[in-house]
Amino acid sequence: MNDQILIGLNGPTLKNDGRHRGDHSVACKCSNPEWFAPQSYRPLPGEFGHAMRRLVLKDKATGQLRLRQRLSRNPYFVRLRHAAGRERDFRPERRALIDALIPLLIQRADMATWVVTMNVGRLAAELSPKDGNGDVIPATRVEPSRLSRLLPELARFGLIELPDLEWDPVEEYWMPRHIVLTDRFWQLCGVNMDKLYVQRNQRLEAEAEGIIEPGTHDSVRAARQRWYENMRMATLLKRREKAVREKRRKKLGKLPLDERRGAMASWLIRTLPNHELMNTDAEGFDRLVWQCLNQLELGLGYEPAPPDVVH
Repeated sequence: MNDQILIGLNGPTLKNDGRHRGDHSVACKCSNPEWFAPQSYRPLPGEFGHAMRRLVLKDKATGQLRLRQRLSRNPYFVRLRHAAGRERDFRPERRALIDALIPLLIQRADMATWVVTMNVGRLAAELSPKDGNGDVIPATRVEPSRLSRLLPELARFGLIELPDLEWDPVEEYWMPRHIVLTDRFWQLCGVNMDKLYVQRNQRLEAEAEGIIEPGTHDSVRAARQRWYENMRMATLLKRREKAVREKRRKKLGKLPLDERRGAMASWLIRTLPNHELMNTDAEGFDRLVWQCLNQLELGLGYEPAPPDVVH
């Protein structure tokens, strides 16, 4: 008996999940990402456009866009390498990722606060190659984990600032994380900082709500805090609405079509304002019921699953 236990005859059988150690490739899917602003985009104004023109060059003969300079090769990274905790130079894949990411950050940065208005997942999707329909190709996509490892390193070099991670206790998921471009980032791009500050202050004055002293560091910090708070509230509202919508869909999906329509009509009666109900006739209300069911994908094309039979 002891021999059987030792050789594992009486032990639990492990599930074969098809995973084998050392058989998979550890190379990144997209080793040389590129990103250039589409032709439909208008040129950026002021120093933002100047920074983009210093980085990206359009070939007059072919009309193709290419990098004029690669910031990953800037001596700045060599001089502060040890201060940032590195012993060696960037690998070629990371250098290509940095060179592709810099123009995207400039394009997506807010002109008043220098906050990049896209989170890490959307930035990775923008950098990933697309097919003819504009969808990301899974085999050659830029994984968000690569950016998640790169951004703290850029923060150690002083090019960006990262806010603290915030946990959503209801959805049990992290809140979206956005980054802030620093003065050192713009200096590395070769812009005129005096002109950039004037442009930023004019933008802050245009968004004068809540600004204490326009043009000062306190006003920039307050504007960034307002932006983060607004984005946080918008994310919470979207997640709550999605959770409530999914709960309603599961509840109504178990009902036949007629009962489903009646339940949706009762929900509309409880939630719609009185003036909208008074101004909606019977046909309009029926169309509204069908519209809400179709939004939940519970219209005519949906049939509920058979109930579980307990013997």
